[in-house]
Amino acid sequence: MFKKLNKKGFTLAELLVVVAIIAVLVAISIPIFTSQLEKSRDAVTVSNIRAAYAQASAAYLTGADANDTLVTVKGTAVTVKNVVAKGTADGFAGNIDNELPFADTSDISAMGNGSSATKGFDVTFTWTANSDAAPAVTCEASK
Repeated sequence: MFKKLNKKGFTLAELLVVVAIIAVLVAISIPIFTSQLEKSRDAVTVSNIRAAYAQASAAYLTGADANDTLVTVKGTAVTVKNVVAKGTADGFAGNIDNELPFADTSDISAMGNGSSATKGFDVTFTWTANSDAAPAVTCEASK
């Protein structure tokens, strides 16, 4: 009879192999994507802490917090309100001690713990009077 001379297209087996390969690649990439997402959340939190530290340093050096609802200066203690943390329940993925301009990060580590929801914290920086030492830092969840 009539023989088809021009056979074009893929067989079902070839299509299934391609779909299986794509599925394996997606399965491999999901954990990598998740870990990178956690690292980016940690980077955002550390960046927000650095910005709060810069804002607190400026307020401490000028001694003024007039008309500012987010920064409160009380002697050598400066509180920056509602610093946003985007941590996960596991805390920070990496070591944040080397990424912040102050040494005491024990209370800051608490900002990384909790749910994956974005939270605001009140961070208090306390300088020692007449000292160039880095401030002590405390933080608590905003109410």
